[in-house]
Amino acid sequence: MRTKVLLINSIASEVDFYNTDHFYHFPLGLLYLASVLRKNNIEVKIVDFYNIYYSEVLNGQLRDCLPQEYVEKNFSQNIGDFVPDIIGVGCIFSGAFDCGKIIARKAKELFPAAPVVMGGIHATIFSVEILKECNYIDYIILSEGEDSFLKLIKYLTNDGQSIDSIDGITYRNNGEALKKSKTTFITNLDELPFVDFDILDLKNYKIDTSWWYSPKKIKIGTPFPILSSRSCPCRCSFCAMWLVQGPTTRLRTPRHVVDEMQSLYIKHGARYFSFLDDNLTLDKKRILTICDEIIKRGLDIQFDTPNGVAINSLDQEVIDAMVKAGLVKINLSPESGSEYIRNEAIGKRLKTEKIYEVFQSCAKHKHLYIGAYFVLGMPQETRETLQETYEMITKLPLDRASFTFATPYPGTKLYEYCSEHGLLQYDHEKGYDYKKEYLYAQRPHFKPHDLTEEELMEFMAKCRNFMKQKREKANVPENYPLRYKDA
Repeated sequence: MRTKVLLINSIASEVDFYNTDHFYHFPLGLLYLASVLRKNNIEVKIVDFYNIYYSEVLNGQLRDCLPQEYVEKNFSQNIGDFVPDIIGVGCIFSGAFDCGKIIARKAKELFPAAPVVMGGIHATIFSVEILKECNYIDYIILSEGEDSFLKLIKYLTNDGQSIDSIDGITYRNNGEALKKSKTTFITNLDELPFVDFDILDLKNYKIDTSWWYSPKKIKIGTPFPILSSRSCPCRCSFCAMWLVQGPTTRLRTPRHVVDEMQSLYIKHGARYFSFLDDNLTLDKKRILTICDEIIKRGLDIQFDTPNGVAINSLDQEVIDAMVKAGLVKINLSPESGSEYIRNEAIGKRLKTEKIYEVFQSCAKHKHLYIGAYFVLGMPQETRETLQETYEMITKLPLDRASFTFATPYPGTKLYEYCSEHGLLQYDHEKGYDYKKEYLYAQRPHFKPHDLTEEELMEFMAKCRNFMKQKREKANVPENYPLRYKDA
């Protein structure tokens, strides 16, 4: 009899309704898990509460019903008649943990014999604290989950697997939470199966993309995610992603990447892709080969890079090749206009001259939409460094800029610095249950040495207002580049 596994995607309880497209994003992490489990003859069902809840909100079916309340009232009806042997709860970001707890508790109430397993970035960082406080959660899978979760399933189904042999897991041993840190990661990503999108009902992920920017004038349809690599060799002081994806960057081969794109192109009519890599262009030869393969195979597509592309890895040749292959939106990460903040405080190792060079190379393509990410409020931030950032924002050919406050995630260098210098305003080690601290906070997470929180908030408002006025003066649609003359 086949083992039955239920995978549930949690709901981020505080989200931005300015752009609702993200409500229809595929739960890529759970899809990778499900694809591996299916390959191993395990029956899988995914219930995406994130998609279900916000679809009903946008369709007018829900009014004045918070995500937590929705899960409480509608859990069992969305599970249907599927009776799982094991339950996995995806809680990728901190904003989804509040609902993730409710999902786990409701799952344990409905299926008391089924072990409940949680995974994701938040669960990885706070695994011990979660098991101490949440007796309805039995296991936490740390970091990259495909191998560890499969081994845990074999252990739970008495398939000859010992829990001591599972790498990257937190579990209870005689009532105590025992953490086995992740040390082994998948080295050959080509061995993973392509993501099996047929596990989901794709009609639930269709969005109106008719208004999206499409310089090639082709119908966009449903956008599909592609993850061509895992992790990043950089160690920016605020970044916790490597804690989840591992310390070593692993790259899929160009042929394997484009094979997956071509499969989606043929099977699902995919014409728009989002590369979700943290460092897509790390290997110049590889990205050039990917672009060349897309063109050689006649894939008439468009793609973007929502997670950002490392500026140091770009030059005119790479940018030109990506645009030729279908790049229409690129996000870059200067982080700060101050070279001191960027390189000494953050550890970016990125010269100001290189930033301007790459942005100008991108701007040569009039139809390429250029976005940028900035992190404000590092401990060493001053009025002078903020002014340097503002000057950069005003000079770069930006179509969009995103501003966030520096966040001291446990395990990062930024957290260590803030802890050593007494900058933390709350006990992060007990922060497994964040409702404020690690969401998209409207206030800074800590006060820099020489600035007040109010100064930082005023500066963020100033930057956002500049970008707003810049777009208004340009008089082009929100999703079009400011340099685009035929909008």
